[in-house]
Amino acid sequence: MILKKKQAHDRAKLLKRYWKKGIQYHSKSHEFISDYKNQYVVIKYGGFSLKKKSLVNSFAKNIALLNRLGIKIIVIHGGGPQIEEELKRKKIDDEEFQGLRITTKKILSIVKKILGNNLNKMIVREINKYDGNAIPFNGLNKNLLKSKIAMSGKIGFVGNPIKLEKKNLIKAINKGKVPIISPIGFDEKGNKYNINADIAAGFIAETLKVKRLLLLTDVEGVLDNNKKLIVELNKKKAFEYIKKGIIKGGMIPKVKTCFKTLNKGVKGVALVDGRKADAILMELLTAKGAGTLIKK
Repeated sequence: MILKKKQAHDRAKLLKRYWKKGIQYHSKSHEFISDYKNQYVVIKYGGFSLKKKSLVNSFAKNIALLNRLGIKIIVIHGGGPQIEEELKRKKIDDEEFQGLRITTKKILSIVKKILGNNLNKMIVREINKYDGNAIPFNGLNKNLLKSKIAMSGKIGFVGNPIKLEKKNLIKAINKGKVPIISPIGFDEKGNKYNINADIAAGFIAETLKVKRLLLLTDVEGVLDNNKKLIVELNKKKAFEYIKKGIIKGGMIPKVKTCFKTLNKGVKGVALVDGRKADAILMELLTAKGAGTLIKK
């Protein structure tokens, strides 16, 4: 009884320190915390929320809190807008095919620089400002995602993950660390590949059979034809919307990843509005949620 009281007191202190704006949810969050304690949660992070300092700060605090609450967090980050800015600066044209960036050798060198170096270091640094125990897995010197070239090389150095080299990953997590993963794949010949961050997150989630996969987006979630949020989405409706062009562009690999992971043993998947501060905590620690819940 004394131990339980102390645990509850410690949780309350952490929530007060890291989530001041969510004080109205604190008293009811304990059942969610207990449900996720010692469970894997994979979070894909990127896009607009990586560009805005206040959102980076909010994300870092959210991750640090979840880690300190005993939840096994794994972060996979993208960086599409930052890559596009660098390509424009260097006057390099790029194209997409079915929501995936066509990656030439020149573009791959920029992807490795932005994802594997700049952004990965920045995310680790920001989380560790809040005692979050983040550790880099940048894809440059820690080979994590064994891959094969996608679409027979028609879209360049784009990879599909085929194996997760998970030994060092699990070891780090069991030591209380939060792995921050850049979606850069490798093959047996030493080639590197640009992997779509949503696909990488889904692959890691299904390999580890995680409790929850969250894909942070630059919109509320999945939107219908009238730009209104779809709170829950099943497979039949999703593929109907893809066919009609309602779900399009970068949202296509996100939605397809969601259903693939559910079929492979992931317990729950949600597309979450990454533009909102504390959206991760709202999704995981409240009944309200913060986006589109994907169902089979």
